[in-house]
Amino acid sequence: MTHIRRRPALALAATFTAFALAACSQGAGAPDGDASDADTEAPVTITVGNMPTTENPELRADFERKLDAFTEAHPNITIEPEETEWAADTWNALIAGGTMPTVISAPFTEIQSMIARGQVADVTDYLADSEVFSRLNPSVLAVAQAEDRTYAIPTSAWTMGLLYNRDLFEQAGLDPDAPPQTWDEVRTAAQAIDEQTEAQGFLTMTLDNTGGWVLTTMSYAFGSTLENEDATEATIVNDATTEVLDYYQQLRWEDETMGSNFLVNYDDAVQLFASGQVGMFVQGADNYTNMVVKNGMDPEHFGVAPLPQQPAGLGTLSGGNLAVFSPTATPEQLAAAVAWVEFRDFLKYTDEEVAVSEAEAAAADGVAVGEPALPVVDRDVYDQWLGWVEPYINVPRENYDLYLSTVEEVTLVPEPPAKAQELYNTLDAVVQGVLTRQDADIEQLLQTAQDSFQSALELG
Repeated sequence: MTHIRRRPALALAATFTAFALAACSQGAGAPDGDASDADTEAPVTITVGNMPTTENPELRADFERKLDAFTEAHPNITIEPEETEWAADTWNALIAGGTMPTVISAPFTEIQSMIARGQVADVTDYLADSEVFSRLNPSVLAVAQAEDRTYAIPTSAWTMGLLYNRDLFEQAGLDPDAPPQTWDEVRTAAQAIDEQTEAQGFLTMTLDNTGGWVLTTMSYAFGSTLENEDATEATIVNDATTEVLDYYQQLRWEDETMGSNFLVNYDDAVQLFASGQVGMFVQGADNYTNMVVKNGMDPEHFGVAPLPQQPAGLGTLSGGNLAVFSPTATPEQLAAAVAWVEFRDFLKYTDEEVAVSEAEAAAADGVAVGEPALPVVDRDVYDQWLGWVEPYINVPRENYDLYLSTVEEVTLVPEPPAKAQELYNTLDAVVQGVLTRQDADIEQLLQTAQDSFQSALELG
């Protein structure tokens, strides 16, 4: 039987004092327990975050189905699921208050700072005997490691891509099976959509760190990072980022293909795109479920293409989610939590019967099966899974041939190594300035942002 307990949503702001005390008590040297000490047959209770809310009934049904199956297979483990999710403004409160679930999902951008602060458990030894964990995609797993130890399990990964509306492409006389592969082609397509349809050709987000996130993505594609490798120097003032902002100016002020609303956050952009009001925007290529399942976009209208690269481009920004584990968990709890993550996210890759039953149930619930993504396991394992679930794939993968055929060939560039969210926040104002003021001084905007972020880096 699955035991369900909900915690109220956390809205506490962590005070500096509380965080400092937590950091001292859970510093980087805090013991995580020894996997060999874990009694895997003893009764144990763990809390797991990220239970989908009732506002997403299909995803919640899938989650609860897995909970029931897991507890039936592991009668000694009691799962207490929570709707708690990682958020930048509540994470430190979870740690300081001791209310971090045993396991919760966190973004790639945060794991290295979590490791440095001792906020997550070392689970290296708990993964050692797992067949599937030995077949994780090495480039993805590296995100969760420090000094040859593993502190999280990658559960999903993505690359940034060019999302485009295939229906609007057809209306504009464009070939939806031949999406733009250069930024000049993106500009031409945006002009056609703007002229031939009621939608705006191109959109970029500007609020809640999203403007800076996409500007960073574009900067990579045009040829520069925004901080150096050891995260000691901001490199916001560079030719590539200037070129990106010049490009924005052309679409905004010369072509007028970027609409009239320049205060757009993630949710706004999703709703605009899913409802057919936007032809193209830069976004995570794994957004099929968000657009189609959650926001009702026609699956045949959803298009995703590789992010175009300038000749000097460095590659495509990539990220994802990891399962992170409480540093105060006992060895038994860590073993149970790792077992839960393996069951929830990875059993389908090693057990055909599980793969088929999960895919059948997910498809019946309206959950996407076979959506475009960057695999977290190696190609052989992933292709085997696709073969097992082929009868239940409910996503038109043929619409994403170009993306799917190149996703593992594109150079992946990780998000900035330090204070990525602060960087993105700083850059939001730059993007807003360029889109709202025709005479915006790009060099001055970038210099101001660089000075501000350099101070943040120096504060540590």
